[in-house]
Amino acid sequence: MSEAEIVVTRPAKHVVQLRLNRPERRNTFTWSLLDALEAELGRLAQDPEIRVLIVTGTGDTFSAGADLKLVQDFGPEEARRWIRRGHEVLQKVADFPMPVVASLNGHAVGGGLELACACDLRTSVAWNKLGLPEARLGMIPGWGGLTRAQRLIGPAKLGELVYTGKLITGREAAQIRLVNAVYSDEELAPKTLALAERIASNAPLSLREIKRLLSSSAGLSPQVDEEAESLARCVASEDQTEGLRAFFEKCEPVFTGK
Repeated sequence: MSEAEIVVTRPAKHVVQLRLNRPERRNTFTWSLLDALEAELGRLAQDPEIRVLIVTGTGDTFSAGADLKLVQDFGPEEARRWIRRGHEVLQKVADFPMPVVASLNGHAVGGGLELACACDLRTSVAWNKLGLPEARLGMIPGWGGLTRAQRLIGPAKLGELVYTGKLITGREAAQIRLVNAVYSDEELAPKTLALAERIASNAPLSLREIKRLLSSSAGLSPQVDEEAESLARCVASEDQTEGLRAFFEKCEPVFTGK
């Protein structure tokens, strides 16, 4: 029997931790991982004892985004399905009835960072790499990350990240308010749990109502179809093929705009 792709634990009263569990593939997303994440979120959302949800990853990576061995075979229609499916699942993170804290135990790149941005708060180790480097692969961030990250850091700073495709450290991310706090490897889990317990000590009805009022869901629905069409155009391009070839061969891509 294969190991579960999502592991759920209860590290403290009223606190649940959900851990992405594909360390051999850097916790990258597949159709099955999206399905497993959605199923657990739906189940946990019905639990009246939960006041805080922590999302983290197994190993030294939070999530490296989409599994590129899967994405490289996408055609335009499958790319549209991928965008819509990712939006559905990350929206369930954003709409979870209680506060959600992303504990970035390692790299959070592409869809991994989009998942973190769908959470309410983010803690991080200082050394990891964060970013939305899809343009370097001939693609775009497609799971609402452009909108959610822009709300956190503003259009100018986000533009610098996505246009260049550069990655920044957790420490740099804290400086631009992309994450709330950074800690050492040893401190991250206990400090994040202490934050969760402090939140969980408050009135559950108040937490639920505050979460509802602060929900990040507004304004993303019209964007889904637009992002789906954009990615469909990208995956049909020669540049996307070149970007993924260069990634797997560990060399610089030569883009032509075709």
